[in-house]
Amino acid sequence: MNQEKIEIIKTIVSNFSKVLNLNEEDLKGFINEIINLRENDAIDLLIVQIHRLLESKRISEKDVFDNIDLLTKISENYKTKEDILNRYEFLKSMNMLYTNTPLEENHEIVLEVFDMFNELIGTDYDAYYTGGLMGYIKTKHKLERYHGDLDLFINENGLEDLYKLVKDSDSFEFISNMDDKEENGHEFKIQYKGTKMSIGLFLFERKNDGEIVIKEYYHKDNKPEKELLVNEQHLLPEYANLVFSKNIEEYNGKLYKMQSLESIYNVKKNSRPKDKYDASIIKDYVDLSIDSRLDELKKENYQVKGNDASNSIVADLEEKINNKESIKSL
Repeated sequence: MNQEKIEIIKTIVSNFSKVLNLNEEDLKGFINEIINLRENDAIDLLIVQIHRLLESKRISEKDVFDNIDLLTKISENYKTKEDILNRYEFLKSMNMLYTNTPLEENHEIVLEVFDMFNELIGTDYDAYYTGGLMGYIKTKHKLERYHGDLDLFINENGLEDLYKLVKDSDSFEFISNMDDKEENGHEFKIQYKGTKMSIGLFLFERKNDGEIVIKEYYHKDNKPEKELLVNEQHLLPEYANLVFSKNIEEYNGKLYKMQSLESIYNVKKNSRPKDKYDASIIKDYVDLSIDSRLDELKKENYQVKGNDASNSIVADLEEKINNKESIKSL
């Protein structure tokens, strides 16, 4: 960032500090944080901070519009007030107004984790990435929004082997969420060491006839000392075959598997604003006849809730992890 843009940022912060009756000396750390960012990340951080001040009524809309022209001088990507306001609306719709990691930094780390985890597991597991990130990667579309983690469906029969593999890794750590997990969410996640980025695991069982059973494990009343239960979502064979693609994909020379683009689109197209945005990115790459078929078939899938899971693979792994933690604490 050149000196002219640094001075503009100092002016913006100074203007708001006067409105807030803050000492400019106390804001040096914040200024240094901004000027050390890439220009687009600096814009995002300023928009986020201004939003928070406006939301808490510490500044007025007039204060914002008195300074908005200055924001357009920081990056060539934002040349008008409308550009800034459109960026604000985008950040808002993507739930990005409360994130603390700069967007470009988030993109770098999530792609780094994806790359390194693919190197670790390859295609040796019955496992498939899912989620919005995969739409961007598959279609080679530049990442645009914040990604909190990666999502991976894995056949629970490979869970213990994956645990052993990750345990011996220098880059990743296998973490259990079972002590405070509710019915929804990840039973386990694989944390990229030294960061907040992780791969959240969704578990499934593959039946001999091609049916796939998505499983969600949890302790009764959300208390780890109580019995372990499981909810099951049964995907009929044709539906499962359309979701869990047999294709082998490649990224940075490393192989991986993912759910079909059609299944990702199908889940996202009528969901939250950020999901609808993801769907719009990949729509032109989707076979809409398959999407339509998924809509038809999903009506035939069925749920079974609250089954006893005390003799499950997850129960065995949970005990193993807890025993390991107990030994560590001695």
